[in-house]
Amino acid sequence: MTKIFYFSATGNSLYVAQVLKTSGTEIFSIPKELRNKNFEVDAEKVGFIFPLHYVGLPILVEEFLQKLNFTNTKYIFAICTCGVPFFGRPFEDFKNILAEKNLKLNATWYVRLVSNYLMSRDTAADWRIKLRYIYADWQLKKIAAAISTNENHTSWEILKGSCKKWHDEWKSRRATLDEKFICDVAKCVKCGMCEKICPVKNISRPNGSPVWNHNCVECLGCLHICPKKAIDVGEVTKGRKRYINWNIKPKDLF
Repeated sequence: MTKIFYFSATGNSLYVAQVLKTSGTEIFSIPKELRNKNFEVDAEKVGFIFPLHYVGLPILVEEFLQKLNFTNTKYIFAICTCGVPFFGRPFEDFKNILAEKNLKLNATWYVRLVSNYLMSRDTAADWRIKLRYIYADWQLKKIAAAISTNENHTSWEILKGSCKKWHDEWKSRRATLDEKFICDVAKCVKCGMCEKICPVKNISRPNGSPVWNHNCVECLGCLHICPKKAIDVGEVTKGRKRYINWNIKPKDLF
């Protein structure tokens, strides 16, 4: 039995989980497992798939790992989806959490897809996205083969010391991460998709349009899923292209 836990705001990590799902494999949403307080995992092989968040682990993935109890687990793997691989320390932090449970992270991989962090750059051009999908599919075939034989695999991580400082500083600002989120009420059609996609129920809609309640994990799902591009982070994201993995339906992210 293999169990895969994923966290996905714009579909990349969910897509990877679906590609790797075979007979005898179950996949689970990390936000859903956290909400339901399901922290017991009994499986010989356990995998985790998540995006790179501010050069480290997403806040929810870290919280889930710290609470998770493993039984009969012999092989643990982790896959980080990202726009730029190797620059960060998600696997280092992952290993440290497992070490506290006397467990080992056996295999790690970066899968380069499309970054959704619009505050730093615009979404890649369509031709570049197509190329990344092609390469990712090729890479995932190799990863699937490695997982099937419990192969050990290590991924580079550069500037881990600096990345820890940046990541810790980012986490310390959690209560203010959504301060610059705005909604253009003239564009907003009050569809509620932003509220549905939020993994931590940080969005309420007292008058139909979103209000952020300062418990954000900066996944940016609300920004990308809005059908009218009514949501922005200050002025910097205005005019930039939104992104949902082309192989994933928006409703699958709710």
